[in-house]
Amino acid sequence: MTRPFKELNVTIQGKVRLKGTVTLPVEVTQQVPAVLILAGSGPIDRDGNIQKQRLNLNIYKDLSHMIAKMGFATLRYDKRGTGASGGDFWRAGMWDLVEDAEAALQFLTSHPQVDATQTIVLGHSEGCVLATAISARQARAVQGLVLLAGSAETLEEALAYQRSLVYKELNALKGLKGVLVRLLKVPERAEKQAQAFIQNIMHSHTDTLKYKLKTVNAKWYREHFAYNVLEDLKKIECPTLAVTGSKDAQANPDRVPKFVELIGDRAEYRIIDNMNHILRKQEADVSVLQLTKEYKRQSGQPLHPELQHTLSEWLQKHFGR
Repeated sequence: MTRPFKELNVTIQGKVRLKGTVTLPVEVTQQVPAVLILAGSGPIDRDGNIQKQRLNLNIYKDLSHMIAKMGFATLRYDKRGTGASGGDFWRAGMWDLVEDAEAALQFLTSHPQVDATQTIVLGHSEGCVLATAISARQARAVQGLVLLAGSAETLEEALAYQRSLVYKELNALKGLKGVLVRLLKVPERAEKQAQAFIQNIMHSHTDTLKYKLKTVNAKWYREHFAYNVLEDLKKIECPTLAVTGSKDAQANPDRVPKFVELIGDRAEYRIIDNMNHILRKQEADVSVLQLTKEYKRQSGQPLHPELQHTLSEWLQKHFGR
């Protein structure tokens, strides 16, 4: 069966050389609107996979194909230091990733088959923060903003939310495991360790540090902790769509309405029932302790059907596709 889109491997030259994929509707007779896809945190490649963890989710590949079928061009790329891209992932700070995304945006708007006056930046998870920073810094270059599986809060707040879910789950354990968790005060000890980790990060001055024998991207943490995404959300001038799932264990769905509060009537939001952080349908209860196992189980499953409907409706409304 012939696919209604074509894909081209491209090189994006910024401060480091990034490798990516442009996806175009197959019958392009005129310039089309375009979507730049920004990935979430971690060493994720252009398709949304983490090779070292054998976590092959294809979030961004599936999103690209979905959006191309709607008549839009897309660009996705391997993050700095991952896949075929150059640079060092562990030494990259948040602002390095923003600069990489800005280079990708410039590349996309310069493509001969792209209408540079109709460019949308789509972020997923951490990509929502990067997309917000770009849209606030380059308002004229961004005509639309899509924030998937994000929440209107800082990284520090998001991490605290994730830890609270872990502690709640630990305290709810039954039987001997539950008795031991409460007897040993596991959640309290874990929170002390988390605060000690944050203090180690904030007092560091190097790009990376060793913490409990593991390499930590300290610069990335410091810059995220110093950045107030809420202030930049107030600067957004373009139409914005924020979509998070009710089963998201990494971004707090209760915070999603705050996007509208901060951006104003240019923004709208959706909370999709039974959608999780990797944009798949999940009927089971949220379990942070079983998160990786659940994500691997869902590998190969399609994106949530309601997400496709929501994106299509919003893109048609604002960009006429």
